[in-house]
Amino acid sequence: MSTVNFRDPAQNLRAFVKLLGDLNPEKEVLSWFGGHVFGYVADTAKAPQMLCGIEGFGVLRCIPVEGGKYRILNRELAYYSNPYTGEFLDVWKNPLNGAECEVHPIHNHYVAAELSPVMKMDFEGTTKEFPFMPPWRVMGDDVFQTFEVHTSYPSPMKPAVWPRESPGEFCRISEIFQRTAKLAEIEDDSKTSAHYTGTWTRVGPWLPWMLMGQVPGNILYRTDMKKLYSVGELPAALRARTEQRHPDFFAAPQASDWGKPNDSTWGTYMAECKPKTT
Repeated sequence: MSTVNFRDPAQNLRAFVKLLGDLNPEKEVLSWFGGHVFGYVADTAKAPQMLCGIEGFGVLRCIPVEGGKYRILNRELAYYSNPYTGEFLDVWKNPLNGAECEVHPIHNHYVAAELSPVMKMDFEGTTKEFPFMPPWRVMGDDVFQTFEVHTSYPSPMKPAVWPRESPGEFCRISEIFQRTAKLAEIEDDSKTSAHYTGTWTRVGPWLPWMLMGQVPGNILYRTDMKKLYSVGELPAALRARTEQRHPDFFAAPQASDWGKPNDSTWGTYMAECKPKTT
């Protein structure tokens, strides 16, 4: 039996932060991920097909605040690649519609959230409270943790303005993070961080740079994940490209950054690009 009571929201949250990052707010934690992106058009009989590869990392800081809460401050970067060679792409030919596309990496400079033993969220205009209780499964010496986010919100890219880039009036996204760790590291109070390996799965709408417009369908990310403790652990090609193109993504946001608006794929694209009309 574990000495951590995962049915207690406060203990669950503390263990989650220890696994995700580091309980010490002075320490930054990197998490690498890499895999493939698949896609399918919903009104055809064709099976989903591999569209491209993806490889990137996040770097985060966890800040404890009053009431047993934690602020998670993250920076995330990922490049798309040839799914067979791993070569990073600047231009991509969309096999679903033949469009020549300029590839835009994931480069969200600031993504933050506050986690609490008792969470409050808005559900269709009504604020509801619920305990922080993502599931943990203990199997012998190992522990498996699953964290899921399922959202639907009005698309920030309106089809009338972004006819080729907008996926439609709404964005529906599901993300599932599954992490495996050693139970002893989670239980050891002398450690402020626990190592993990795992997977990240994401189902969502077309990316704006794919130029799919409002064609019905989805893309699926399937990746592996691993917690790292230094930039030196990143794959050489990924590290070199980041040094050349996005060197500021090696460092996590500071506590003083709290309160800034979150970045997103849609927001960064709209800030950097103009709508394509042809």
